[in-house]
Amino acid sequence: MMYLRGNKHELWWHRKRLHYIISFLSEILEKDRAVTFADIGCAEGFYIEYVTSRYSRTYCIGVDIASAYVKKAKMNCKTSNTDFVVCDVANLPFKKDSVDVILCSEVLEHVYDYLKSVSEIARTGKKYLIISFPGHTCIYKIIGKMGPLKRFADRLVPDVGHVSEVKLGQVQATLKGNYVACKIRIGSAFPIRGYQFVFSTRLVDFIDDVICSILQRTGLDDYANIHVMKVTKSV
Repeated sequence: MMYLRGNKHELWWHRKRLHYIISFLSEILEKDRAVTFADIGCAEGFYIEYVTSRYSRTYCIGVDIASAYVKKAKMNCKTSNTDFVVCDVANLPFKKDSVDVILCSEVLEHVYDYLKSVSEIARTGKKYLIISFPGHTCIYKIIGKMGPLKRFADRLVPDVGHVSEVKLGQVQATLKGNYVACKIRIGSAFPIRGYQFVFSTRLVDFIDDVICSILQRTGLDDYANIHVMKVTKSV
């Protein structure tokens, strides 16, 4: 539902991240025949359903720590080339290099030792990893250091169960030696509420693309709210 209903600026945010993830998935699955695909933190099975509906030869595995979500995912994805597992991202029940493509979207910020989870994903993935996670914008970080204004900054960020602030540099350092290429796309250079004065979401998208391009050119990728990585492993 987050991609279909709600405030138009929030929809823009979610759909931008979705566009990045789908673009990376399509790049991978259309040029390289993947036998296996796993979505770590699959929730209701959105990405499992997407892959099975377009790439019927790919065997898909949905993983989530919440059995209620896995039950919903099974109801939504009833094709023969799917399976589901209830487990923790930090302890995946798969052998090393056993899954061709692994997606882990918006999960790391919900675990305390997120670098251990990154290592586990890298251990399991054979060819490609797609990892997405939120960050704090430059404006939030500046305001957050100003004592009395921190409470105001915290109100700009909804409480959705985040327990870790995932750092792009730390994720890259943890993956170091495990890949031959890493492509990063970022979005939402300002908090969503900072864009709400712009009526047109097309204009928001244009402004955001320009600012994010500047952030990437200056090595400030961490100062964006959307991070999506496509990692090509060195195997």
